[in-house]
Amino acid sequence: MPNIKDDSTVEAIAREFCSNGRNKAEAMLDVGYEPSYARGGRGQGMVYGNERVKAAIARIDSKTEARSEYDVDQCDKQYSEIITLAIKLKQPSAAVSAITGRARLRGWDKDTHVNEDTASAISPDQAQEYRRMAAAANRDKISISKEKTA
Repeated sequence: MPNIKDDSTVEAIAREFCSNGRNKAEAMLDVGYEPSYARGGRGQGMVYGNERVKAAIARIDSKTEARSEYDVDQCDKQYSEIITLAIKLKQPSAAVSAITGRARLRGWDKDTHVNEDTASAISPDQAQEYRRMAAAANRDKISISKEKTA
């Protein structure tokens, strides 16, 4: 089993954690920890609670921060191109999907203040259901106006 006191182990854990979508157990397994230790809360707490591991992760995050901004801008540009093309080809469902993706990318899908209410979060399953309902409404040419709902 790898030793957390070893600098190469610390760097390997941080590198794996940052490159695999921030999955703690998977990173520990990739480095060589036993599955029972890697998947257990105590093992993860010992490894990811270590100050050297935290510092290594922060160092990797700071290096990739500039690249992630570039990636967000590139994704935003691609979403814009997809939206334009979908509208041109008269494919509203593709346009709605791209608009939804762009909204998520930019954080515009967050419900921050609606009539002084607090923000509400939705689960991925709820978001999928809302997209399905929007697509069905679009397909059936259903529109909702404030006059009809009030």
